[in-house]
Amino acid sequence: MHSLLFQNTKNECRKLMSKRSTIVFMVLSALFPLLAGPSIQSLQNRFGFTAFDGESFSLVILGLAVAVYLPLLIILAVSDMFSGEQEKNTLSFTLVRPISRFKVYSSKIISIGLYLLALLFIICVTSLLTGAFWLSNFTFYGILLGLGAFLVSWVPLMALGILFIFLAQWVGSSSKSVIFSILIYLVLVAVNFLSPALAPWFPSYDTSWYERWINAGMGRVLLGRTLYLLSWGALFFTLGYYKFNKKEF
Repeated sequence: MHSLLFQNTKNECRKLMSKRSTIVFMVLSALFPLLAGPSIQSLQNRFGFTAFDGESFSLVILGLAVAVYLPLLIILAVSDMFSGEQEKNTLSFTLVRPISRFKVYSSKIISIGLYLLALLFIICVTSLLTGAFWLSNFTFYGILLGLGAFLVSWVPLMALGILFIFLAQWVGSSSKSVIFSILIYLVLVAVNFLSPALAPWFPSYDTSWYERWINAGMGRVLLGRTLYLLSWGALFFTLGYYKFNKKEF
């Protein structure tokens, strides 16, 4: 039974990697830090100040990625793997195979999680290399700091991804799913600024929680937030699967 889940996860990853858009986004993820580093260094040399050094550069890139870029890529991947396949009637061919809907649903989520991890890894490596070659004050501590920050960022981004997967179950069109998910994400981001008391209830509040890890380490508050994000993911995984299991394809 576990082999079916593993095999279907491989198939979902293969389908995702076979798309031209996936390759393009991975290349862009690598190019942005590589191009930003020399540009920043040139500006710093021209104006005679240091805004970013080799140690902080990867964290700056991560801050930009988790705020806009990676949530958008997750939305696009989710809409394609759920609403897009429903729209093209390709999901029905998967469901006629001797595999349960739960395993189909789980394998899609696992493949999205692996895709997100790969994007984080690409951005992390290229930003660290850029910091090492183009910017000053690049240290071994900076490498560990960057690796840890990128790794812990997977948790809140994946919690957001599971929310987007839940939302995709209510829309049968990939374009509508993208628009709907982007609007919801913009609302969540706005809540962070307009209602600080309400913001901690949503995973968008934690997209920059790597900063709290760096400043405070693993304390009671961060442990509580970790458990909350895991609970959020479990809740919307269950709700999304319930809707997925009731749909007719």
